[in-house]
Amino acid sequence: MVLLNGVSGSNGPDSRSDGLLFQKICYLAAAEAQGRVLSFHETEVARNYYKAEVELSGKSVYNLLNSTYPFVAFAEFVDLTKLVFIDNDWLSRKFKPYFQVLSSAELHEPIRTREGKGKIILLNNNELNDAELNMLEYYRSVTSIVGDIVFNFWD
Repeated sequence: MVLLNGVSGSNGPDSRSDGLLFQKICYLAAAEAQGRVLSFHETEVARNYYKAEVELSGKSVYNLLNSTYPFVAFAEFVDLTKLVFIDNDWLSRKFKPYFQVLSSAELHEPIRTREGKGKIILLNNNELNDAELNMLEYYRSVTSIVGDIVFNFWD
């Protein structure tokens, strides 16, 4: 289960993922593949994940790290409202000793909800707190898959 309490960045545990280690692995992996890191972004007020755009074999791949839990994912497209997650076995091997690499299947799992007593009820297996469920309801128009919660741009 990836929808742990605080995974969205709202009112969760005080734990923080190791962004410096993540950054080092991004640079080491890129160098090993004769690629390069095109950009690296720390978390910010509205974005709950670190993001590194890495060029490998002439293609851009986005490496993402959740700010609360050591969850890493890869994407071929990232913007404010949409992420297209992919699997990358080579990069997975570089990150797995240090982080939990989430598969594109886990992240593309549809969000299933129902209405209940004036609140949204999330049917996916989860431990999200009330603040996160409120944010999910507010951002429902741009939140359709599990990955949209784990890696979000909710302000």
